[in-house]
Amino acid sequence: MNFRKLVHILDKSPLDKHIHIPEGCDIDSVELEGMVCDSRKAAPGLMFAAAKGDHADGYNFIEQAVAKGAPAVLCERESAAPVPQIITPDVRSAMGYVCSMIHDEPSRRMTMIAVTGTNGKTTSAFMTQAILNHCGIKTGLAGTVIYDDGAVIEEAEHTTPEGADLQNLFARMVKNGCKACVMEVSSHSLVQGRVSGTAYDRAGFTNLTIDHLDFHKTMENYFNAKKILFEKYMRNNWQGSVNIDDEYGRRLRDFLSKRAITYAMLDENADFFASIKNFSLDGLDIEIKMPGVGGVKALKLPLLGGYNVLNALQALSLAWSVGVSANCALDALAHMPQVPGRLERYKIEGGGTCVIDFAHTSDGLEKVLTAVRPICRGRLIAVFGAGGDRDRTKRPIMGEIASRLADNVIVTSDNPRTEEPMAIISEILPGVRKHDTPYSVTPDRREAIYEGLDMAGEDDVVVIAGRGPETKQILKDGPIHLVDKEVVGDWCALRRRKIL
Repeated sequence: MNFRKLVHILDKSPLDKHIHIPEGCDIDSVELEGMVCDSRKAAPGLMFAAAKGDHADGYNFIEQAVAKGAPAVLCERESAAPVPQIITPDVRSAMGYVCSMIHDEPSRRMTMIAVTGTNGKTTSAFMTQAILNHCGIKTGLAGTVIYDDGAVIEEAEHTTPEGADLQNLFARMVKNGCKACVMEVSSHSLVQGRVSGTAYDRAGFTNLTIDHLDFHKTMENYFNAKKILFEKYMRNNWQGSVNIDDEYGRRLRDFLSKRAITYAMLDENADFFASIKNFSLDGLDIEIKMPGVGGVKALKLPLLGGYNVLNALQALSLAWSVGVSANCALDALAHMPQVPGRLERYKIEGGGTCVIDFAHTSDGLEKVLTAVRPICRGRLIAVFGAGGDRDRTKRPIMGEIASRLADNVIVTSDNPRTEEPMAIISEILPGVRKHDTPYSVTPDRREAIYEGLDMAGEDDVVVIAGRGPETKQILKDGPIHLVDKEVVGDWCALRRRKIL
């Protein structure tokens, strides 16, 4: 898009801005193909958004970005750089909107589906994409684990990308023929305005439990941050799919009124209701009641965890609400692949079963161990830690949960970040010691996983919690490559065991 055309569009918008054109700059010759907010990614055709981050101010990198070819800048005050500039009070919340205009609003050319909540976002998003793709609607995905633009799948950097990166991703989805997009929307991104320039046709709310209080301070603030999605970013005849087994879900249902589609496993009056008839390490046998279908539908869901039934109900309700047939959606769920790092199950020859899960909160850890406990015929062994530079209040709570629900506990490192691993572990242990469960402390995560697998017999289950599919462990000295699934594979190779 030509810079002058972009300015003309923005002049008709509510964006608070003014334009600075350096002397001798010909804006008619400035063409924009997208936007970046990382100066290292600057290149000809890509406008540079000089946003303030958590650790640095992008304004200080304008010169570097322009030297690499950035033809224009979005910034909060005028720069001496010899390129045209759009000046706005908050670049971080404006760049998504501006980048959307550069790409001719790509989200308006797809059915947009958002999923928010504390736990279950990733699985619900994966399930929703799987249903839509299975039923003939090519669908992109943006979430905690991967970004899928319809042609290339890449590892995700953030649950919700920065505004410029998000709009660039949408543009690729449209170019690659996607007719829909499913994405996770975090509370941080809503507060920071990262989804500006995007409007959604459907949104799902999974639940709200204690997490991110280092950022939001109170649960009420956390809930209100989630509500921003429904208050500010919906469009047309939008609807919200809401878990009414959750206290905050019921509050949101009341707020949404007639726009709410409800799902539950406890409240039979929900629009989508399911009950579990049987479960094993192979999956869940469930029965589902839903609109437009007489009686109940039986489904074999090839995933572990009763709470995944709620995730399936949300995905089913979202797909149904955009016109997907019940039979096609249920068939898609019956053939669901494992979701990376979400109760990801591996049966090991002569060594029981290993379950890898992203659970990194007290609620998440309790749900995972509670889900596995009834299908574990032997000992349940928990290997877990807690993230550094994050909410410290959950550490002893996680320790108590592990000790209460598991038969053996191995406390290790998660992503310690700038903290010392043993300092984090020392805050977990008071909770562990509230019960008489045998435990050990093994700070090195690889060694801890090996220890758990060495301990396991044929009927035992080892739950490796906290990092799921993450490929880098973040240490004080920087990230190192570490994938829990690969560690399990390495152990199997050393012990000459096969993954069945």
